[in-house]
Amino acid sequence: MTRSLRLITTLALLATACRAPVDITAATTSLLNTDREWARLVGANASVDSVVSFWTSDARVIMPGQPIVVGTEALKGMVTSMQKIPGFRITWTPDSAVVAPSGDVGYTYGTNSTTMPDDKGVAHTTVGRYVTWWRRDADGRWRCSVDISNEGPAQAPAAAAR
Repeated sequence: MTRSLRLITTLALLATACRAPVDITAATTSLLNTDREWARLVGANASVDSVVSFWTSDARVIMPGQPIVVGTEALKGMVTSMQKIPGFRITWTPDSAVVAPSGDVGYTYGTNSTTMPDDKGVAHTTVGRYVTWWRRDADGRWRCSVDISNEGPAQAPAAAAR
């Protein structure tokens, strides 16, 4: 092995060894709290910028029967459009979170409901489930990079699956 390659390898090992261990319990709590705060803001009809700030700039939103929404500008358009629909409401409750050992990525999942009026103004509510993939930005804040929901029975996972 050349001397420079040994030096690079040694430095890489030292950098890895010197990294502080990740408190997965604290990271998981932080991620769940972030998802809950996002849901609270959306439920309070917060500003578009506040809602969109929870997504990464390259985020993707995948909803049943809809085209995939990608990126900040498209997300702003989606949120603006939804907020303009009289009677529109979306809520969600995270059930659990999982954070990778590295502490920089994780996901939450839970149940959601969407209420929307039909063409006669009659409100209909659809219940479902969701999974959001999160990553920690350089500022340490959790931001959603993939947001997927589907319609269906909103059942809690079996106790053994938790």
